[in-house]
Amino acid sequence: MKRKRCLALVVCIAVLSIGCTKKKEVTYEGKPLSEWMEMLKGQDPIGKYAAIHAIREIGPEAKEAIPILIERIREVRNRDKRILVACNDALLAMGKEIVPHMISLLKDDTWEMRRGAAWILGKVGPEAKDAVPALTEALNDSNPAVRTNAQEALKKVKGGNPESVNTNSGESASKEE
Repeated sequence: MKRKRCLALVVCIAVLSIGCTKKKEVTYEGKPLSEWMEMLKGQDPIGKYAAIHAIREIGPEAKEAIPILIERIREVRNRDKRILVACNDALLAMGKEIVPHMISLLKDDTWEMRRGAAWILGKVGPEAKDAVPALTEALNDSNPAVRTNAQEALKKVKGGNPESVNTNSGESASKEE
């Protein structure tokens, strides 16, 4: 009886300790991701570059930084190409983690954000296959740059087969024989 109680107590302690353990935050150069994200939100341009670099190096484990990277892109758009390029590189380092965010951006109010989202999805390539419907819809965008990037992205996402994209109607082509 005592052994059963003791065993039950040990099991309870083990279960509680597992539930209480906190997942260790990913770090880069001794700083946790949360600190890099705060630097990215800040005003110091050198700090922003350092944060973007750190997030890029961390890669997919830094996926919680995706919305902040997108906001930095939205802020700078065409005013600071260096930040724009660095943020794009950091997003691309996330791999397929960015696909849902880019799909949402294909419906953004600003054509620059839609164009950028299509471009990034093309760079992700076949891992962005979930974006095919949204990219196909973007072939009908009011902005020619968005349409062009969507067309190129579809080619890359679909494996480089240019015949799989019908540029006239904005829909996937199918061979009829």
